[in-house]
Amino acid sequence: MRVKRFAFIAFLGVLMMFLGIVHFTWQESLLDLFLEIIHSTAYFAIPKWISGSLWFGTGLAVFLLGLRWMNRSMLSAITDPGSVSKQVYIRRRLEAGTRIAALGGGTGLSRVLRGLKAETANVTAVVAVTDDGGSTGRLRNSFGVPAVGDLVDCLAALSETEGLPELMEYRFQRGDELKGHTFGNLMLVSLSELNGDFAHAMRRANQVLRLRGAVWPASFEAAKLWAERSDGTRIYGETALREQPGRLVRAGLNPSGVAAMPEAAQAIQRAEIIVLGPGSLFSSVIPSFLPQGIQAAIQQSRARLIYIANIMSERGETEGMDVFDHYQAVVQHLGRKPSVVLVNVAPLPEDILRRYKAEGQVPVRFTPAKFEGQGVKLITQDFLEPGFAQHDPSKIVKALMGLK
Repeated sequence: MRVKRFAFIAFLGVLMMFLGIVHFTWQESLLDLFLEIIHSTAYFAIPKWISGSLWFGTGLAVFLLGLRWMNRSMLSAITDPGSVSKQVYIRRRLEAGTRIAALGGGTGLSRVLRGLKAETANVTAVVAVTDDGGSTGRLRNSFGVPAVGDLVDCLAALSETEGLPELMEYRFQRGDELKGHTFGNLMLVSLSELNGDFAHAMRRANQVLRLRGAVWPASFEAAKLWAERSDGTRIYGETALREQPGRLVRAGLNPSGVAAMPEAAQAIQRAEIIVLGPGSLFSSVIPSFLPQGIQAAIQQSRARLIYIANIMSERGETEGMDVFDHYQAVVQHLGRKPSVVLVNVAPLPEDILRRYKAEGQVPVRFTPAKFEGQGVKLITQDFLEPGFAQHDPSKIVKALMGLK
């Protein structure tokens, strides 16, 4: 690596700077002959301050050059030297990126986060924690913690550590007690037990997982979701919503006075853009802003509020609802109108339509005329990911960044 050679060059530079300094402190009685030589005045009458400056300046240049070569030589052993400056540039660009608070849950939010982290390091996920099915439901019942599944997905999405997302989302396939649980779910519950409460567990997770951004639960309390149908029937529990077909009109939390995670509310207050969705309207998007403090922070914020409309209807939740109905439900529960609504207008392939129809889901209808007079900016374009009835994160992020 030639480190010793470059270190010697840097040492020569230091020596030359020392000789330059000596010119300014030279007394006639001190090494007269040697200093006459380095003073270079045997044949040329150069003032000492000039020759001293030349020695010092040349020495400084030689020292810096040797130091630069030495650093490049050592860095070449671990990485491409040309990539270092590029990595520093990318890091600084991301750290200066737009402050975004993204609210929701399910796969929709985590997919958007994967796209956003390529544009900014200032993204905060505020995640609904009312899920009560699967591994999450079992852990809620056993340990009294909020839903951890969607939090794990978002932590994995924002992680910068290679291999960590796969580890976090690994699901055990055997073992009576472990089967069905993911490593990430168990990790968050373990942190909660270790730290004494779920709020401290999430703070610890954000510290140790090397995230590009932050992930916070909407609340650190294990609240239960309830929802009402148009006939007044009230349903308790997120998983129960999909057991019967129909349309929901209202949702809330039990208990009603659930407190917000302080860091989540603070992130919303600092945000330049607040994004709602995509995700299930009554079981992901709306629950993410129901806790006290979250709703108030959004209402008081001057940030641009953006709603990403769902592509497909949700069985037992939004059957028969069009995009405008989704928008009105957000306004009704939030108490503030989104200023921008993103709507996919690209048609779905027939094979995908048939597959979703078999599960009781159809594309959400969109009638632009219904938004007239609402003061809402509609962004209508192809947001589809090829081959799927879901949003393409890169297309969503491109539209969001265009709103800055």
